[in-house]
Amino acid sequence: MPYYDDISAQTLLIIGSIVAVIFIIMLLRICFNISVLRKSRKEQDARIQQLLLSNMIDRLNIPRKYYFRKTSDQGKEQHIWACERCPKPGECEDMFLGEDIKPDTFYPNYNELEKLKG
Repeated sequence: MPYYDDISAQTLLIIGSIVAVIFIIMLLRICFNISVLRKSRKEQDARIQQLLLSNMIDRLNIPRKYYFRKTSDQGKEQHIWACERCPKPGECEDMFLGEDIKPDTFYPNYNELEKLKG
């Protein structure tokens, strides 16, 4: 005589199937989110490479891997924004062409980058 508290094999199979489907969907979402995150970081890194920000990172002797690892995505976006809207881009270009100009006098990201040097 079966007890009323027993779960049938069919019920267990249905519950197991539902849990498996939910698990697979979660794994797929996680993989998709990781790929989107990687793509957006690669695009962000490419934008940095196109700006004088990249040259300034080198000039201040900040290793690129260290910069990308220690700076948050939001921090990088702020650096990009400030570099794109720099009030004195000519001074930056002149400095990289060899003129003796100190970046702390004009460069908008100088203080944040200087903090990365430790």
